[in-house]
Amino acid sequence: MSAQRVVVVGGGVAGLSAAYSLRRRGAEVTVLESNRLGSGASAGNAGWLCPAQAGPLPEPGLAADGVRSLLQRDSALYFAPASVPRMLGWLAGFASHCNARDHRHGTEALARLGRRAFELIDRWIDDGVDVPLQRTGLLVCARERDGAQRFLDALQPMRALGHTLPERVLEAGELHEQEPILADVVRAGLLVEEHRHVHPPTLMAALSQRLAAMGVTLEQGAEVLGLEVDGGRVRALRSTAGSVDCDAVVLAAGAWTPRLTRELGVRLPVAPGKGYSFEVRGGPMPRRALLLLEPHVACSPLGDRLRVAGTMEFSGVNARLDQRRVATMVRGVGGMVRDFAPPELEQVWTGMRPIAPDGLPIIDRCPRHENLYLATAYSMLGMTIAAPAGDALAELIMTGRRPPELEPFRAARFPRLWQTGARRIARRPVGGAMG
Repeated sequence: MSAQRVVVVGGGVAGLSAAYSLRRRGAEVTVLESNRLGSGASAGNAGWLCPAQAGPLPEPGLAADGVRSLLQRDSALYFAPASVPRMLGWLAGFASHCNARDHRHGTEALARLGRRAFELIDRWIDDGVDVPLQRTGLLVCARERDGAQRFLDALQPMRALGHTLPERVLEAGELHEQEPILADVVRAGLLVEEHRHVHPPTLMAALSQRLAAMGVTLEQGAEVLGLEVDGGRVRALRSTAGSVDCDAVVLAAGAWTPRLTRELGVRLPVAPGKGYSFEVRGGPMPRRALLLLEPHVACSPLGDRLRVAGTMEFSGVNARLDQRRVATMVRGVGGMVRDFAPPELEQVWTGMRPIAPDGLPIIDRCPRHENLYLATAYSMLGMTIAAPAGDALAELIMTGRRPPELEPFRAARFPRLWQTGARRIARRPVGGAMG
């Protein structure tokens, strides 16, 4: 199929990346975003592009950790008790993937998808997406050598697929020479050179500006009200910005995507995993991005600001900001970085990442609808995989040929996906973007 008019629902990094690649292939593209372009998880993440470190969330042993964390609101992985009953099916699927075999297969799949990330972002920049990338690498920091070694061992599938990895664990002296602001309790780590980071709002603004210059129609505050379906094809979308005829539709609305597909009879097993971030000024500034393993916190130096991001909270679709979880992140950084005692926090944020039970994205044609496509469940990897995922999806839409790197991300891997009946679409926002 050669689609000419494509509507992308969701203006986060997933949706805008797909819109860019579709436009480059000659499609007429309209983006509908119920909020602001680049809002949601695309605004509040750590800004990391790190294909060598991308792996699925379900890890060996993580299911047991999750059970222990149910009543521990300050844990990095937290399931709100009230949300557990309605998540039982998703949780069972998640637990079944917390094993070494599935984690390795998922890591390999993400490695194949993400290996073009730097090439494509550099192409964006050459094409006029004016955004500065920090290319100083990532320092993975651990209190104990065993933790750093386990992290390095888990990365080994990436090496076989062409990614550059550190050869060994750095001991305390070497690590502190690399990063003097680390506290004495940090005794081991890794230097991952294949890493870049960016200020997410700056990237999203620059990409939006370039899309507008390319002739992409960008509609903000455009709440999707309904899809007009005839004969298994979507013919048009109705939104608060008006009706748009289409030859194809891409649903890239992050954690809100299941709300729209459910109305079409497709129940996506995608749960909202809430993340948090904040920024500080004037404190100790690392030379590189830091991954602090024990508190599971990411730190990105951005000029005179340090952005701190982390945690995974499953508490349903909501925008509640739990200050106790923010305080836990502050303590986590303070325990591993010298003199980290910010007098105040800026840009305190929370947002929902869309996560499938196996931790892998869903990038595919939607069951039952031949011209409806899914680009969701990017988990914590939106910045890393959005450009290659969007490029591969654009090839599928415009040529009908499915790139081999998309094979692991088929919707059909969830066999109960299409068991619901279609319902009338209720008026509620579904164009938000997680990225």
